[in-house]
Amino acid sequence: MEKLLSGKTALITGASKGIGRGIALKLAQQGANVAFTYLSSVEKGQALEKELSQFGVKAKGYRSDAADFKAADELINEVVKEFGTLDVVVNNAGITRDGLLMRMTEDYSSPVICQLTLQVRC
Repeated sequence: MEKLLSGKTALITGASKGIGRGIALKLAQQGANVAFTYLSSVEKGQALEKELSQFGVKAKGYRSDAADFKAADELINEVVKEFGTLDVVVNNAGITRDGLLMRMTEDYSSPVICQLTLQVRC
């Protein structure tokens, strides 16, 4: 029986633990090749790579900061180069920067906008 996501490539940001990890596991179970990001949990990222590979899919973790626009752009390029395609993006990494939009400086709001750009670009 063919799996729902066989031959597809998914990118999940912030997937080394919690909800992102659960999403990565579910997508791999459904046959998706999985690229994922982590920021500080290197060991957890490496462990997840091995765990995802047990489903017979290609899996690779990338250390990347979702708040950095340039890093997000480079991440997309690296994933496409490594996997050949990008079909699904789950923007799970979270950044909270509360405040009135009219009072936000570019430096303050840029990481939030970067997350939105990562999601839309793909």
